[in-house]
Amino acid sequence: MKKIENIGGYLEIDKDGFIIKSATQEKFQKKWKPVIEEIKQAYIEHFGGDLHSVYIRGSVAKGEAVDNLSDVDTIAIVNLPKDKIDLKWSEKFSTKIDSKYPFVNGVEIVAGTPEDAVSKNRGVHIMLKTQAVCIYGDDISEKIGPLKPGKESAQHFRGIQNELLDTVDFFENGWAENNEEREERCSWIMKRILRTGFELVMEREQKYTRDLYPSYVSFAKHYPSKKYDMYEALELAMNPIHDSRVLVPFLRLWIGWLPGEIERVFNFK
Repeated sequence: MKKIENIGGYLEIDKDGFIIKSATQEKFQKKWKPVIEEIKQAYIEHFGGDLHSVYIRGSVAKGEAVDNLSDVDTIAIVNLPKDKIDLKWSEKFSTKIDSKYPFVNGVEIVAGTPEDAVSKNRGVHIMLKTQAVCIYGDDISEKIGPLKPGKESAQHFRGIQNELLDTVDFFENGWAENNEEREERCSWIMKRILRTGFELVMEREQKYTRDLYPSYVSFAKHYPSKKYDMYEALELAMNPIHDSRVLVPFLRLWIGWLPGEIERVFNFK
């Protein structure tokens, strides 16, 4: 069982109130560099001349990766129509990386179009501007304007209601093939809850983070009556379970509260 620790932090904010990206290639930890190189080469191999650029984001990009805890979050921008972007190879590749580098807790392989990258409706531009390092190609984030903490830099709140409903359906109707898949879904949705919770208070805090523990701390400060529920989400993100009898009531608790609070804070439905 993974211990809940005060890991992570907030990005700096400049004198004009804009978020400063802390991720750079210089911060890549030596141990993780071969993993990053293999990921880059895999994207090059599979997309060839259609590959526009490749990015590393998250804790690895900030030089804060923790063995057996951190995964490698990546995204590629590809000069292809969305329906022509093939990622069938990614599962086999991720399994290979997990086997070759046991300290890596998974690899996220994602690809989108240049239009996705700069559109303010998809949230990709937020990831690229605030937390991603370009390791191949032309850095498209240079075409994206600066962001301040608040609605313009929030991306999870728009989809969380459907994600919660879909996850309840996932557990109630037994869509998973095994317990490992159920636990992966548990961890994923809990991270979404934590990051959405932080987005509710981001403008008030004038801070920005995607890290889980700071997200919990900021949320708990403004919603003390919900802090124990959010701490449970943090525990389940770190130590996921597969028991639908526990998870479904907990998810329904958030379904009953989170959408209404999102509407109140963001004036958004």
